[in-house]
Amino acid sequence: MNAMTDTNERRCLALYSGGLDSILAIRILQGQGVEVIPLYFCTPFFGFDALRDPEAFKHDHRARHGLDIRIVDYTEDLISILKAPRHGFGRHMNPCIDCKIGMLKRARSLLETMHATFVITGEVVGQRPMSQRRSIMRAIERQSGLEGILLRPLCARKLPETLPERLGVVERNALWDISGRGRKKQIERALDYGMDEDTIPTPAGGCLLTDEQISRKVRGTFDRCSPGLPGKADLLMDIMGRKYLLDDSTVLVVARDDGENQVISTFTDPGNVFLKMVDVSGPLCVIRGKVSDENLRTAAGVCLRYGKARGVPGHAAEYGADPADMTESIEAPVLTEEYCRTLQD
Repeated sequence: MNAMTDTNERRCLALYSGGLDSILAIRILQGQGVEVIPLYFCTPFFGFDALRDPEAFKHDHRARHGLDIRIVDYTEDLISILKAPRHGFGRHMNPCIDCKIGMLKRARSLLETMHATFVITGEVVGQRPMSQRRSIMRAIERQSGLEGILLRPLCARKLPETLPERLGVVERNALWDISGRGRKKQIERALDYGMDEDTIPTPAGGCLLTDEQISRKVRGTFDRCSPGLPGKADLLMDIMGRKYLLDDSTVLVVARDDGENQVISTFTDPGNVFLKMVDVSGPLCVIRGKVSDENLRTAAGVCLRYGKARGVPGHAAEYGADPADMTESIEAPVLTEEYCRTLQD
């Protein structure tokens, strides 16, 4: 018997974003008796909460949507893509098409170990101008190595029949024929599935690489690491806070609020050094690169600039590898706003 028609192998993997479309795609297949394993891809630029606390993230989605998701750290894959994406970038440093192809390749690599036979997504023909044109969707299927086994349940009847449909694993007539950018049909179907109108998930997205300022920071990080590639710890320095270049290879990030203080405190990668003022309230800072006395003094001065004692001499900053146990200290010089701006990335 073909594995795809074996009742023990009626299992697929889903690219799960947390948005309404991917949830609906999963519900459609579950309604046909197919077991669906949702894969949630995360990087510093999207899915960051899952990267920070995977167990809490999985618990939240199990409680809200009844889904047992598998988290896939996609950072290293994306770093390689960002070096030279085959299909280029969007408006900023967002390689949307290559990113989707890469995710599908990872999903394909997991099919055998997860005893699944095909992959589904929540894509809709014509919904997104860059990655969901019919011709691009066909290219994505082909280049991901999933030709014939990539099913898009929300718009399947607008597309050629896939192998799961031909073999009767999935009933084509029970799949949908949505297209375009409207959301009315999805919302109507969500209500049919018993979702609360006030809590229907919004369309997923929010990749930070579509942000102009963050893209500029990321491009600078790649340039500084060339001809090599940056690591995850380097890219985390680009996603929040005020960023300063203390020298050609040393970065300082200064939190802008208490929320960023909390997130930055988790950037405990080897080589990172945290810094904050000793006796006055102010931001948490993190240095990555060359932790020289000169760089520490400059970092302390920048930290003072954004604290409650701005412009007041005689204050010190404490620093160390553990943000909860900083045992060294250094005097913080008073720096002008103009000088700080010359360092800002």
